[in-house]
Amino acid sequence: MAAELVTKGSLRSPAWRHAFATVPRHLFVPAFHVRTAKGTASYTDEAPGWLEAVYRDDTLITRFSDEGLAVSSSTEPSLMALMLENLQLEDGMRVLEIGTGTGYNVALLSERLGSGLVTSLDRDPDLVEQARAALAAAGYRPTVVIGDGAEGYPGNAPYDRLLATCGLGRVPVSWLSQLSTDGMILANVGLGLVRLTRRSHQFVQGPFLPQAAGFMRLRSPLASGVPTLDRVLAATGGDPDEVQHFEDVPGLDDHFMSEFLLSLLLPSGLRVIRHEPGGAVHCVLDGASGAWFRAIVSPDGQVSVALKGSAQKWKLFAEMLGVWAREGRPGIDRYWLTVDRSGEHRLCLDGPRGRYGWDLD
Repeated sequence: MAAELVTKGSLRSPAWRHAFATVPRHLFVPAFHVRTAKGTASYTDEAPGWLEAVYRDDTLITRFSDEGLAVSSSTEPSLMALMLENLQLEDGMRVLEIGTGTGYNVALLSERLGSGLVTSLDRDPDLVEQARAALAAAGYRPTVVIGDGAEGYPGNAPYDRLLATCGLGRVPVSWLSQLSTDGMILANVGLGLVRLTRRSHQFVQGPFLPQAAGFMRLRSPLASGVPTLDRVLAATGGDPDEVQHFEDVPGLDDHFMSEFLLSLLLPSGLRVIRHEPGGAVHCVLDGASGAWFRAIVSPDGQVSVALKGSAQKWKLFAEMLGVWAREGRPGIDRYWLTVDRSGEHRLCLDGPRGRYGWDLD
């Protein structure tokens, strides 16, 4: 598996290749599910093909919610390797991981740094207990604690690196105060992976990586959830406050970039696209405020937008899309994010002081 990750370019450094070739992933996933083109395949350590499945470059789902949503997994190794390489770890650094899950990523960090420098946090007591047992079986004894990831873990702070293996709408401000002077946060914010370096006591900032990502969302009373598909369709079928008409909205038809920008603008939002005879209907609901918009794109490109409490957000979204289109459709790695101690998030194009910037909150 490690050799395959080197071939793919996910593993670049000898230290991380050693870690992936050393840590036994199978100890952390005795039972799991894998999504395939034919449906979901289930494995246990007594099933044929289990060991081969463990060491493929797949996400292994280990727990579902009562509603059938995946809530815990062992992320595909290539993405784990990408994030660990981008942490820019050096010997002696202290790391906090948010989202223990199976414990496999904690083991990789422990192999690289030594267990005494690694702390991991998860809010699920059962997951923490299972991870501790698997880590001990593999020969690692990092600090693994039960707690709210949005609050971090001050007990072992300051940390040189904070790695979030869960999806975020916004970076919790408590994390900033737990970083060392030159500390770094690597996290999945919206649909991007962002690497934020502490610049002063007041803020962190840094670029998005070229690769997109979408981890399971941070489960915390302090983090707003994303609405369900049914809720989006029900809300956006209501009567609007106003309707606006446009000859064109550049970029709205680019699914990936419009989703990326929307995920940053509405951290608790969800877009559902319906295809009807009259054109594509983009239904967007902000789960936090209940505001919504419904954009109908006709076959000739004209756009009609029904708005309910979302005029300002729609204006900002359309502006961000327009800039992206005019500037040559840049990749997400040309965007930078700044987060200050008050919790304000600012997105800029081409550096933290780029020509274009937007206050997301």
